[in-house]
Amino acid sequence: MAFLRPLKKGQKRFAKALLILFAAFLIFGGPTYLLYILDKLEIPRLLILLVGLAAFTAGIILFAYLSKEEEKVKASS
Repeated sequence: MAFLRPLKKGQKRFAKALLILFAAFLIFGGPTYLLYILDKLEIPRLLILLVGLAAFTAGIILFAYLSKEEEKVKASS
């Protein structure tokens, strides 16, 4: 996460916590609330399902990336 390098340690932790919350929202909220909102906007069903799957996948990838980075920090200390 090169964009977090210029931040101080406390700011970096805060940004990482927000990214973890965003990943959790994508994992749980993407396939539920996002699908509900898109359904109310009368978007085609196939597109809704693809958006939900993409949100879930992006959340899993982001969460795995953040977890892997945390393991590297623990190993180096």
